[in-house]
Amino acid sequence: MGPRRGWRMGGARSFATGTGSLGPRRGGSRRGVQAGRLALGVLALTSAAARAAEATLPADAPRSELSVEEATAPEQHPWLALGEVTAINLVVWTYDRTLGQKDWSRVSLQTWKDNLRTGFVWDGDGFSTNQFAHPYHGGLYYTAARDNGLSFVSAIPFTLLGSIQWELFAETEPPSINDLVNTTMGGAAVGEALYRLSSTVLDTEATGRDRFGRELTAGLISPIRGVNRLLRGDSFRHEPTPSDWKSRALAGWVSLGYLRLGDGKLLAQGKDQFFTQFALRYGDAFRGDIRRPFDAFDVHIQFTTREDSLVSHALLTGLLAAKALVRTEQDELRLGLSQQLSYTDTLAYEVGGQSLDVSLLHQRNLFARSKLKTVLSLKGSILTGISSAHQGTEGRDYDYGPGVGLQLRVTYARDAWDLLTLEADVSRVAVLDGAGGSHQVRTAQLQVDLPVVGGLGLGSEVNVFQHHSRFDGFPDVSEDTYELRFFLSVH
Repeated sequence: MGPRRGWRMGGARSFATGTGSLGPRRGGSRRGVQAGRLALGVLALTSAAARAAEATLPADAPRSELSVEEATAPEQHPWLALGEVTAINLVVWTYDRTLGQKDWSRVSLQTWKDNLRTGFVWDGDGFSTNQFAHPYHGGLYYTAARDNGLSFVSAIPFTLLGSIQWELFAETEPPSINDLVNTTMGGAAVGEALYRLSSTVLDTEATGRDRFGRELTAGLISPIRGVNRLLRGDSFRHEPTPSDWKSRALAGWVSLGYLRLGDGKLLAQGKDQFFTQFALRYGDAFRGDIRRPFDAFDVHIQFTTREDSLVSHALLTGLLAAKALVRTEQDELRLGLSQQLSYTDTLAYEVGGQSLDVSLLHQRNLFARSKLKTVLSLKGSILTGISSAHQGTEGRDYDYGPGVGLQLRVTYARDAWDLLTLEADVSRVAVLDGAGGSHQVRTAQLQVDLPVVGGLGLGSEVNVFQHHSRFDGFPDVSEDTYELRFFLSVH
C-alpha cells in the first residue's frame, strides 16, 4: 500500500532505489551509495587543499547545531563545502562518462550553452530515478555542507547549488524542474536524517574494535561525513562524545509477513506477495524537546517480492518546528510544521513527492504506560508524482503537480509499541506536467500489532487506496486498490 502521509508510528514505508548507472538521470537510479564511495579520492584532494589554506579545521560537524549544554559557536567552512559539492558532481559525472559510457554525459561548451539557453523543463525519467535517486544524491550535497559547520537551513542552498551544477553542466539534455525540487527538498530531508542516525552510532570515547566498527557503520550511513571524519582525523581522536549526538528517544522495529494486493480487483483475485518492513522513530514529536529541525523524525522502509523495484515504499517525516498550545501532566497539544518525503512504487500504482505540512499533534497519557496519539494534518505538496492512465512528457507514465490534502491519524500505544492505528486522508493534485487535469486520492488504513512474548508481536493490516483522475482531453478514470497483510513484528 502507499506510504502514509503523516506521522507514521506503525508499519514501514520505504525509500526505493532503482538500478542502472550512477548518474542522476537517464534510465534508472544512478545516484546511489556507490557515488558517495567514489567521491573519496576527489574529496581527499579538495579537503587537503582547503586545509592547507586554513590554519584550523572544526571538530566533527554535529557541533554545528548546538546542544543545550554547549555554548561555543562552531567554525563554518562554506568554501570547503562548495568544493566538496563540486567534487561529488565531478566524481559521478566521471563515472558515467568513462565506465558508464552514457551518451548524455558527453557534455561540451556547446551543450552548456544550449542548457543555459533552453532553461529548465520537465523530464521523462523513470519514477524511481526522479523520486528516490535524486533525493539520495541531494543528501550527499547536503551532508557536504552540514559536515562543514553549517546548520540545517544554511546547508539547503548548497544542496540547491549542487543540483543546478549537475543539471546545467553534467548532462547534454535540458535541465529539469522536477529534478531541482526533488534533489533540493528531498536531499535536505534524507541528508539530515542520515546525519542524525550516524551520530547515534558514533562514540568518540570508544577505542579498538568498538571504535572501528562504529566509525565504519557511521560512514556507511552517511558516506560524505565518514570521508570527512577520516580526512580530519576525527575517526581516531579520543574526546568526550557531544551530548546532542544521542536522541533521548530512539525506537525501531521490523515486520515480516504476507500481503495480498488487489490491483483494481477484489482481494480474492489479488496477487500474493511477501514483505519486510523496517521502521525507526527518532525523538518524540508529541512531548519531546524540539529545538532544531529534525529533532524528531520517522523513517520507514519496505521491501516487497514480485515488484519491479527492490524497495517498494518509503516515508520520511521530520518535524521542523513545534509550539506547545496546551501542556499538562496528562495532555499535550502542539502545533507543528513538518517536512515529508514519500515514495510508493508498486505494480498497482506510483505516488510520492515532497511536502510541507502543518499539524496539530495531541498525546493523552492513559494508564499503565498507555497513551493515545492523534495527528490532524493539513498537507501542502510542493511537487507530487502520481501514476496516470495516459502518457505525458517523453512517454512518462506519471503526472507532476502540486497538491493539498487533509489527514487524520489516531494511534493507541504502550510505551514505544503502537498497538492500534487508524488513518484516513484525502488529497488532490493539480497536474502541471502530464496528461492534464487533476488527481484525487483517498486512503484508509487499520492496523493491529499485538505483543505475544517479549519483543515479538503478531499483527494484521488492511489498506485502501482510491484514485480518481479527471483529464482535460480524456474520459475520467477511477481505480481502487485493496491490500490485506498478516505479519510478525520484532520490537
